[in-house]
Amino acid sequence: MSNNNRAFIFDMDGVLIDSEHAWIPYQDQFSTTLFGKDIYNKIGSTVGISIDEIYKKAQQQGFNLNIEEYYRIYDEQAELVYANAIPTSNIDKLISHLKAKGFKLGLISSSRRNWIDIVLRKLNVENDFDFILSLNDRKDFKSKPHPDGYIEAIKNLGATSKTTIVLEDSNVGIQSAKSCGAYTIGFKEHLLSKYVQTGADIYAENVLEVIEIIDKFNPDILS
Repeated sequence: MSNNNRAFIFDMDGVLIDSEHAWIPYQDQFSTTLFGKDIYNKIGSTVGISIDEIYKKAQQQGFNLNIEEYYRIYDEQAELVYANAIPTSNIDKLISHLKAKGFKLGLISSSRRNWIDIVLRKLNVENDFDFILSLNDRKDFKSKPHPDGYIEAIKNLGATSKTTIVLEDSNVGIQSAKSCGAYTIGFKEHLLSKYVQTGADIYAENVLEVIEIIDKFNPDILS
């Protein structure tokens, strides 16, 4: 497999940054205030789910806030959450390692583009990605677990599914990556308590294990 068509695609939340745990101190009060206790309880787990999908679930339970106001409220909360979220240890080392090996880098997130920009500035990696996609911005794409975002990224990175590695933490993200045929690493470092990953090709406890997987990986398997 030649270096010029190798792609490595990151998810953002729970991969580049520990935003899942950063939401915890605010989640119950924020969501109860926004949706009401009854609707919030009926929505269920939101791990790996886009705010558009959350909005649809809430609407099904009678939530009727205007979508733009809904976005505004979530944006304000997200700024606070990402300000307090801890970047993933050694993520800069992983990015440098991938670039040295000739990988094109992509980022696919269900989060809004302004949230992505906050995180990339915080990590000082704004210029390290060759392709960035917010699924929230692209209403023509189905959200994770559908493969639409990864298919678009692979095309834009000049790779194929067989020459692409994806790093995801949530099961909907893992399913999305696997559905497009990419080799998928389940990232475990920031998983919430009792969350069980399924469906990945291999799992990594932290970034250093991700680097080991990349170094040991036989690219002929993908080609």
